[in-house]
Amino acid sequence: MLQSLNIVNFAIIDDSVIDFTKGVTVFTGETGAGKSIVFDALAVLLGRRASIHMIRNGADSFRVEGIFSMDSHIRSLVESMGIDADDEQLVISRKMTRKGRGTCTINGSFCTLKQIQTLGEQLVILHEQNDNLGLLSSDSCREMIDSTSDQGRQLWESYHQAYASWAAVKKQLEEFQEKKQEHERRLDILQWEIQQISDAAVHAGEDDEISRNLERLENQEKIHEKLGKTVNLLTEEEGVNDRLAEAVEQLESVSGYDENLQPVMESMQNAYYTLQEAASNLQSYQDSQEYSEEELNNLQSRDELLNDLKRKYGPTLDDVLSYLKSAETEYEKLHTVVYENDKLQEKFKQQTLEVMEAMNRLYQQRVKAGRKFCERLMDALHIMGMPGASLELHLVPSDVPVASGAREMEFYFSANVGEELLPLRKTASGGEISRIALAIEVITAPLFRSRTLVFDEIDTGISGQAALQVARQIKKLGESVQVLCITHLPQTASIGTQYYHIQKEVLNGRTITRATRRNHEEHLADVAHIISGDSTSKAALNSAAELEKLLSNT
Repeated sequence: MLQSLNIVNFAIIDDSVIDFTKGVTVFTGETGAGKSIVFDALAVLLGRRASIHMIRNGADSFRVEGIFSMDSHIRSLVESMGIDADDEQLVISRKMTRKGRGTCTINGSFCTLKQIQTLGEQLVILHEQNDNLGLLSSDSCREMIDSTSDQGRQLWESYHQAYASWAAVKKQLEEFQEKKQEHERRLDILQWEIQQISDAAVHAGEDDEISRNLERLENQEKIHEKLGKTVNLLTEEEGVNDRLAEAVEQLESVSGYDENLQPVMESMQNAYYTLQEAASNLQSYQDSQEYSEEELNNLQSRDELLNDLKRKYGPTLDDVLSYLKSAETEYEKLHTVVYENDKLQEKFKQQTLEVMEAMNRLYQQRVKAGRKFCERLMDALHIMGMPGASLELHLVPSDVPVASGAREMEFYFSANVGEELLPLRKTASGGEISRIALAIEVITAPLFRSRTLVFDEIDTGISGQAALQVARQIKKLGESVQVLCITHLPQTASIGTQYYHIQKEVLNGRTITRATRRNHEEHLADVAHIISGDSTSKAALNSAAELEKLLSNT
C-alpha cells in the first residue's frame, strides 16, 4: 500500500507531500489543474521513462519519493535484490538533474532502474485514460483466465515449462537444419583429407630422408666417377700407397740409428695401413653400388606426394601429421552431432506429444474458467448500467505448440441483446471499455491485494445511472485494495475514504500546483462545484449531500 508521496520540482509542482490511507482516495480539480501530474510523478517513481523536461522551470533537478508498506512478498523481492528490508516500510526515491543524470534508491541503497520497475509492477497498477485496451489484450486475457484458480495457475505453469523445453529442442533442430548441408560438406571434406593423409602413411622425418636419398641417386654417376679416381690414386702403380710404402721403407732403414724417428715411422706405417683399408672399402662400396632408375622414380614420386601434402596441410611434415589429428577430432565431433541429431529428433517427437497434451489440459481448464469469468463479468456490467451486455471468451485451440497455449484467445463482446458478439477491442466504445476494465478489476481484485490501483479518469465517457453504478463498483473495489482515483464525475467524487483537491495557484509570480486534503464540508463544496459549477449554490450543495448519502448506503 502507498502511504506517502513526496513530489519536488516536478512539472509545475514545487514541493508537495500527499498522504494516503486504505480505501479510495479521490482527486478532483478543474481541467488543466494538474491532476494527472501527480500520477505522472508516481509513474516515473516506479520506473517510467523520465525526461529533463519534467524538471520545474528554474530548478536544477526533480525528486519523487514514495513510502510503501511491505508484505512478505515485497520483502522477499527487496531482499533478493541485496537491499536491506528490516523496516516495515519501503522507501523508493528517484531523482534527475538537468544534465540528464538520474539516481534511484531503494531504502537508501542505490539501485538500477530495472530493479525499481520490477518492484513497481508488484506495488502499483496504473490505469490511465487511454490504456484500458491494454488491459483487454490477448496477454491480459490469458493472465486473467489462468489466474482465476489454483488449478489454472498450475496448468499454465506446467504448459509454460513444457513449451519452453520443446521450443529449446526445436531451436536446436532448426539450427542443425540450417547448417545441415554445411555439416555434410564438411564431413565429406574431412573424410577425404583424413583418407589422403592416412593412405600416404606419412612418418616424421621422412621427407628429409627422401631428400638425402634423392640427392645420392641423382648424383650417382658423379659419385661413381669420383670413387674410381680416388681408388686409382690410392692403388695404382707408383700411386699414393706405393709412394707411402717406399717412404716407410726409407725411414725404417735409418730409424735404428735414431730412436726419435721411431714414433714418426710408426705413424707413417699406420697411415699406410689406413689408406690400404680405405682403398679396399671404397672399392667394395663402388662395386656394390648399382644405379636403379626404378628406385629414383619411386623416390621422386614419394617426394612429390609429400610436397603436395605439405602444400595443403603444412608447411612441414610435422604440420601435416598434426592436421591429421585435428581433422580426425573434428570429424568425430561433427559425426557425433549428426548422430545425436537423430536422438534429438526422437526427443523432439516425444516432447511435442507432451506439450500438446499439456496444452489440451490447459485448453479444457480455460473453457471452464472462461465461462465462469465471463458470467461474473456480465453480472458486474449489468449492475453498471449495461443490462444488454454479453461477453464470452473466444478461445481457438492450436494444432501446434504456441507460447500462449492457444491460436486465438480474446474476449468477444456485444453491448445489446441480439447483436453478434465481436472482438471487444474492435467493438466497445470508450465508456463501455472503461466499465469493462473496471468490472475486471472488481473481479480480479483478490489477486492484487498488495497492490495499489490507480485510475486516471477511468469513468470518462459515462454519465447518469451508469456513472452511479460505476462509482459503487469503485467503492466496492476499495474494500479489497487501495484505490487512487482522478475523476470529473460527481458520483465517483463522492465515494472516497479521503479526498484531495488539485488546483493551480500563482505564488511570487510563479504558477504552482497544490494537492490540498479536503475535510467533509470542503469536499461537499467540491462535489457541488462539479455538479453546477458553483460551490456555494445551496441547491448544488444539497445535491452533493444527497449523492453522498445515496452512495454511502450501497
